[in-house]
Amino acid sequence: MKLNKNSIGLIGALLILSTAVLLPDHIGLGVIPNRTLGILLAFLCLLITEALPIIIISLLICALMPVLKVTDQSKTSFIGFSEPVIFFVVASFGIAAALTVIPVAQRILRKLLKLFGKNIENVVLALMIACALMSSVISNIPTCAIFMAIAIKFLDIYENEEDKRKTGRALMIAIPVSSMIGGMMTPAGSSINILAMAQLEKYTGLTITFVEWMKFGVPIACIMIPISWFIFVKIYRPSQVSEESIKQFIYHLDIPDKMDVREYIVLIIVGGMLVLWILSSWIHDINIIVVAIIGCSLLFLPGINILDAKTFVRENSWDAFFLVGALTSVCHMLFENGIIQSITNSIPPLTSSIVVLSGICAVFIFGLLLIIPVATALVPLVIPIFITIAIGSGVSPIAVTITASLCACNCYLFPLDTVPLLTYSKGYYSMIDMAKATWLLQVIMVILCMVWLPLAIMI
Repeated sequence: MKLNKNSIGLIGALLILSTAVLLPDHIGLGVIPNRTLGILLAFLCLLITEALPIIIISLLICALMPVLKVTDQSKTSFIGFSEPVIFFVVASFGIAAALTVIPVAQRILRKLLKLFGKNIENVVLALMIACALMSSVISNIPTCAIFMAIAIKFLDIYENEEDKRKTGRALMIAIPVSSMIGGMMTPAGSSINILAMAQLEKYTGLTITFVEWMKFGVPIACIMIPISWFIFVKIYRPSQVSEESIKQFIYHLDIPDKMDVREYIVLIIVGGMLVLWILSSWIHDINIIVVAIIGCSLLFLPGINILDAKTFVRENSWDAFFLVGALTSVCHMLFENGIIQSITNSIPPLTSSIVVLSGICAVFIFGLLLIIPVATALVPLVIPIFITIAIGSGVSPIAVTITASLCACNCYLFPLDTVPLLTYSKGYYSMIDMAKATWLLQVIMVILCMVWLPLAIMI
């Protein structure tokens, strides 16, 4: 019988768990730490091979922890689901759903196209800027989906199939990349950022405010967008289109001339949330996650009715909810059972240079993304280790935390993450097509992390 990837994943996970149980001290960690490590490796094996649905994998791994005695109580094995960060994930998708029912993305794009939509190169830039701006306050996935739909409409301008394919390749790679770059700009831009902030506070007691995060993320995003645009138009060379055709596309964008009441309500609520998020940098009683949940709830109020329960459930990423909850539970067990300490104790102090350690962290993250191309799975596992290494080396743990998060946000060497998979599925480019440009972007990200983040910490 021929084995497929799913079967291999299930067999691999069973072998890992069997080895952890039957050979309880084969690497000298101890019985419980060995089993905890086995659960982690089995979890990653199931995720990478997609052996089961993500929700089932997440619940199964949590259920196995008390069965294999890595925790005494079943409630401890689900402790990650009590963390506030997973409710930020739910709220952020609700907010994103509200922004998709109003044409705010199209309005931003229309303004940008009117300003400098003279040729195809500028159209690509306008799409990338608009996409990054939207992604700075809502999740990358819905942002990418919105602008992908707009780009597909734009491609109808082309009558020649080869011109359409070339331009489609450029746009379908540019959109997910700019979504992920925009997600770096604020903590609200990606659940990865909130995860990183929670990890830093949990293991060190240090906090990063909303504005402090922007100090790190916004300059890097402002550098990465024009650089990536320049690389894309030079490597992928989208086919030219007349200025008149661009004007016709702008004219035919399905946008009412005037904003209606629903648009104003959504923009007031989201704008109010952004103001409160910024104020939280000085008024510490304002909690970013609480603001997101209350803001999302306001969208359901009678008389507003921007969202309803069916839309909320349909548009939310329940895979992300269960994955973050399960990973947080596993990471808690890794810490409680001494795995994190054992790993970090075996690594000597690497360097006292914040520049070098930031570079090592960035390269390590990008390398691991090739093996575990799910950023939300990677960040909770890696950040505690690098925090401990940083403290042992006398380096600010904030630097490695920010580095790990920002690099994890840029998971686009190959279209394996959820965001680029959206456009990859449209068939305009291959995996190698994407890597032709994105390998250079990841090199630039490493350099920026080494240069800007140490400077930003000192400012």
